Amino acid sequence: MKKTILAVLVGNVFMVPAWADTEAVNAALEEVVVKGDRQGAKIKTNVVTLQKKDESTATDLRGLLEEEPAVDFGGGNGTSQFLTIRGMGQNSVDIKIDNAYSDSQILYHQGRFIIDPSLVKIVSVQKGAGSASSGIGATNGAIVAKTLDAADLLKGLDKDWGVRVNAGYASNNGHNYGTSVFGRAGNFDGLFSYSRNDESDYKAGKGYANQYGGNTVLKSGLDKRSYLAKIGATFDNHRIVLSHMQDQHRGERFVREEFGWETTPRTDGSLASNAPAYRETTLSNTNLEYTAKNLGFIDKLEANAYLMKNKRYSADDTNNGYAGNVPGPTTTMIDTKGANVGLDSRIGQYTTLKYGVNYRHQEIEPHAFLNHQYTNRTNPAGQALVRSYNLTNPKKTDSGAYVEAINDIGDFTLTAGLRYDHFDIKTHDGKSVSDGRLNPSFGLIWQPLETLSFSAVHNYATRSPRLYDALLTHGRRGIVSIADGTKAERARNTEIGFNYNNGTFAASGSYFWQTIKDAIANPQNRHDAAGNIIGGVREAANAGYIKNRGYELGASYRTGGLIAKAGVAHSKPRLYDTHPGNLLSANPEFAVQAGRTWTASLAYRFNQPNLEIGWQNRTVEKAKGSVLVRDRNGNAAQVERKSYNVNDIFANWKPLGKDTLNVNFSVNNVFNKYYYPHSQRGETLPGIGRDFRLAVNYKF
Repeated sequence: MKKTILAVLVGNVFMVPAWADTEAVNAALEEVVVKGDRQGAKIKTNVVTLQKKDESTATDLRGLLEEEPAVDFGGGNGTSQFLTIRGMGQNSVDIKIDNAYSDSQILYHQGRFIIDPSLVKIVSVQKGAGSASSGIGATNGAIVAKTLDAADLLKGLDKDWGVRVNAGYASNNGHNYGTSVFGRAGNFDGLFSYSRNDESDYKAGKGYANQYGGNTVLKSGLDKRSYLAKIGATFDNHRIVLSHMQDQHRGERFVREEFGWETTPRTDGSLASNAPAYRETTLSNTNLEYTAKNLGFIDKLEANAYLMKNKRYSADDTNNGYAGNVPGPTTTMIDTKGANVGLDSRIGQYTTLKYGVNYRHQEIEPHAFLNHQYTNRTNPAGQALVRSYNLTNPKKTDSGAYVEAINDIGDFTLTAGLRYDHFDIKTHDGKSVSDGRLNPSFGLIWQPLETLSFSAVHNYATRSPRLYDALLTHGRRGIVSIADGTKAERARNTEIGFNYNNGTFAASGSYFWQTIKDAIANPQNRHDAAGNIIGGVREAANAGYIKNRGYELGASYRTGGLIAKAGVAHSKPRLYDTHPGNLLSANPEFAVQAGRTWTASLAYRFNQPNLEIGWQNRTVEKAKGSVLVRDRNGNAAQVERKSYNVNDIFANWKPLGKDTLNVNFSVNNVFNKYYYPHSQRGETLPGIGRDFRLAVNYKF
């Protein structure tokens, strides 16, 4: 059985990279043995464990996942960042926290994800279209996180309660601190954790200047405040957990967060066109989880129900056309309610059956409906039409059911799954569309040696139409409906890979090719090049298709306290626009052509003192070419992105010789490189310049 679990673990899409260190791999394997979290021929791989997180100065996902070449984050801070996995953007990837997630967004000019890594114990990466058990909308991958439990923090302590404190300093205008209290009594356990990361406007690399000649990136500072409260109860093979988590970002922000100031400053040097104002972005999630095992025919049961709220508060939207030019405070909300039930049953000696259901309902609550204020002097009939609508909150319901079999036959592991997904969407003009589709998935792992395995998968997955941007559903900029017969976009991913690991040397690799049919787009011409609103009634629709292909390779070498790692990832997403209205675009919310990305690191851990020192490099080659390809006479923008390389040095010291006390030091961007990450439009927000960091965490 151990051999089979290891074979599943090295499945290539959610594979353990060859450069992953032994502790991370062992932690991943332990998680698999305990929870059996299989997904087809692959498994969610623990890229960052609690131990590795405690040994780092990172305070965001960008820092935690810097060794993952297939994942890229844009510049800026908080929701200024755009995330891509294999070049595919936030329209088709997710961040899942305790199996709760939403695919709706506030505004297409800002990132969709908020998460404080200090509140989670495991961060893993899924890539490409998932198998039948991967959940709703698994077309292009996800970052999956699991929040802390009291039991996680009690490890290493010889008592039933404890306190954890942490603090950090960053020379590039930031400091952070936090505390956790946790314990257990009889069948019950609980924790409360609070974290604050207060960051001022950061400095970019040498040579950068903002429009006033300074070296700080304007309006990039954020006051980030997060907390997690959790209580659990365990009775024999049954466990119930109730948790509430909140992440909040406070600060003065531009309307179009991905841009910062306008690229052509006004003659008076003002920032008015991008309307900076004090804003708060809050993501909260209340989650009820139930797990059980050894229930007769059911070997394992995992279920959860959640209520997620994504809220944007602005102190003044007078100069914000996206928000309807409303003077004074406004609040926009996205409510998501969901539930998941997953079951595992062992059939005979060699087969595991996974089956379950998923449900999610999303609703947007705009600050107000303003369509009666819509004006269009060149189209009086259109103006009258827009004003005549009786608007309602946009809503969408996704539901799915799946079954998946995992079969062990000698040195082979075969998987076969079938998933059915259905959606019902109602746009804010009252129009409804629904559709459903079956998606099969297949996988094979061959492990001829204990140290070597080969794998192949062929998965289908669908993703339903996204609700129109929450900030734009007020109607003052026109009405966005949905075309009759709109289908869920459907991804087909084929991937082959290998993994070799003899304990000292390891190597892994994969090659994938993926096609997404019936790609969905909300109309992108929300305004023309001069900034004038293009209104009337428009429709979201199936607008074309998408192709992506690429590869990943990794290697590592470990001997004694020395570990060397290297990795490379390259992908080539292409969008084919077939809609008469040219709805698909080269916006980073769809995809970007990032350069080939190389990562490398070298580290050594001494026994006395317990000290690790190391170096990390991320090199991104230049990229040329648009992700958008049109089938008719239309010009797709040709984007050229410059190459860059960033070097970091780091150290972790355990003064007590164990994990209860960590003293971390790093110098990020040692050479103060001025560069632009590739996961956003051209040269918008630069990367962070040189940053000296010190962080301490102590558990007692």
